[in-house]
Amino acid sequence: MEDYRKNKLKEVLILLKYLGFDKIDRRLSNYSPIDDLIEEVIKCTKCQLHKERTNAVFGNGPFDADLMIIGEAPGGKEDKLGLPFVGAAGRELDSILEGAGVNRKDIFITNVVKCRPPGNRNPKPEEITSCNVYLREQLKIIDPKVIVLLGNAALYLVTGVMGGITKSRGKKVEYLSRTAIPSFHPAYVIRNPGSRDIVVKDIKEALRNISEWKG
Repeated sequence: MEDYRKNKLKEVLILLKYLGFDKIDRRLSNYSPIDDLIEEVIKCTKCQLHKERTNAVFGNGPFDADLMIIGEAPGGKEDKLGLPFVGAAGRELDSILEGAGVNRKDIFITNVVKCRPPGNRNPKPEEITSCNVYLREQLKIIDPKVIVLLGNAALYLVTGVMGGITKSRGKKVEYLSRTAIPSFHPAYVIRNPGSRDIVVKDIKEALRNISEWKG
């Protein structure tokens, strides 16, 4: 919870600076290079999604996490609060993480696009491409050992094809020189409760890979 509060404080301080409060001392936010990236995301106008957003959703979690979970896009509650996975899908993700023995505060969670698509539609390939520069920088700075890709839009990062999560889930792939494990999105699990154990299994496999990497 302490890491969560510190990281959220950074986001708030950067937002205040963006709104014109330029005198905020960077020492108050324990400034790090990722702060510049957060500021870029907050100001981003690379695609049309910025026109209707309330908040860009950078992501949340430790900036040195071993495990990164990448979802698809913010929903309504995420757009309102500026945090990832805090709506119904977030509650489902919390249940999945608990089943896998993962403490949410120990992992970094983000999405392939940082702004909510209108009507919660799926992000378009061109929107994913526009936002990918930020995700690549997040991966570079946070440097997770393993990534879990939740849903078709996240899988698109690897395959370049929208769709195919059913056939690809659980099969390890490489993304930017890191092990990535595709799995079902929590929103899918809500509609198909029988798939919950499958996602739990995939996250446990990610943890096993991290343990192997650490030796």
